[in-house]
Amino acid sequence: MSVTFTESTREPNRHIQPAVGDTVDAGAPLDFSGASLFFPENSTGSTPRMDAPMDSPQSAPEAAAPSDALCAKISPVSFGDRVLLFPTEPDAWRSAVAMVRRYHALVGRPKRRRFIICVGPADGTASLPPGLEGDDEIVILRTDDHAAVQAEVDVRTAGILIAPVRTRAGFEVVPGSVLARLRETADEYGLMLGFDETICGLGRSGMLWAHEWTGVTPDLMVASHAPADAPPLAALVVTQRLARGALGGSALVQAAALLAGHALFDALSTPGFQERVQNRSWYLEDQLSALFYRRRAAFTALDGLGLMQALTLAGDAEPLCAKLAEHGLLTRAMGPVLGLFPPLTVAESDVDAAISVIDMVCAREER
Repeated sequence: MSVTFTESTREPNRHIQPAVGDTVDAGAPLDFSGASLFFPENSTGSTPRMDAPMDSPQSAPEAAAPSDALCAKISPVSFGDRVLLFPTEPDAWRSAVAMVRRYHALVGRPKRRRFIICVGPADGTASLPPGLEGDDEIVILRTDDHAAVQAEVDVRTAGILIAPVRTRAGFEVVPGSVLARLRETADEYGLMLGFDETICGLGRSGMLWAHEWTGVTPDLMVASHAPADAPPLAALVVTQRLARGALGGSALVQAAALLAGHALFDALSTPGFQERVQNRSWYLEDQLSALFYRRRAAFTALDGLGLMQALTLAGDAEPLCAKLAEHGLLTRAMGPVLGLFPPLTVAESDVDAAISVIDMVCAREER
């Protein structure tokens, strides 16, 4: 899907305050904006408590070495050989770029400092990942054309960065063929391929990592977790080869962020959890498909992957997003695209309630 707009959509619509709605209780708004991977603790299927004492039996690894213990949970379920943790996403991106440049310097290619970021033709803003603003050795490419990518590669190029699912300028699942060609280009020219999974990672796609759907493996990946009740946490996952460029270990991360990270990966590794997420993904997709055909006057397209679904409107989605919030449903406006990114713990009844609110608001608009 090709869409454009002028404002960044990395952050959910946090400024919208839901009012009392006809379908959702005022005290329990449905957050389908992607702001959280889990519903609040009093919701069904919520994440384990994150305020457990550090000396309790279930948190013994955290008490011994909280950061290393969390890295040890992430590495086996990813492509990486090493995981580094950071307090913010910008810290992770700066470290990733610096690590790649140091790696090339170590192997005798110090001129390789330039990065190509493939944002696709839809992204008119072409904003850099947070933390990389002002880096004049980064080139933004607004096309996925293989020849165009190769034309940008020269003796100064260090790596290529791309998000497997783009959510900055609408919604786009990057085809596996595009990622595979980038992998081939990186291998051919000795470059590092990095994936941005800060939005699409950690189970939202129906698999733990969105790139797993394509079978294409990167050299580095950045993922992030920003729960409502704990400080944010970012993870940089790298191969052993690239880790040669690392300086030291993980950065200092707050204990509460580490506890939230442990709770997240404990939930993700619970038997049956991923299967439940996929089942909820299919249910959401089915219900949205029925809504789409029922309200063809309101929407022009439906796209999605897992618990990341997108309804395209003929105009800007922000007015509809605001009206849905008035009825207790938080969504995400991405130009002409209305994004629905529910938590991993979403129940079928939550999906039904969300669809009901959208259907009701659309029906009123058609009158």
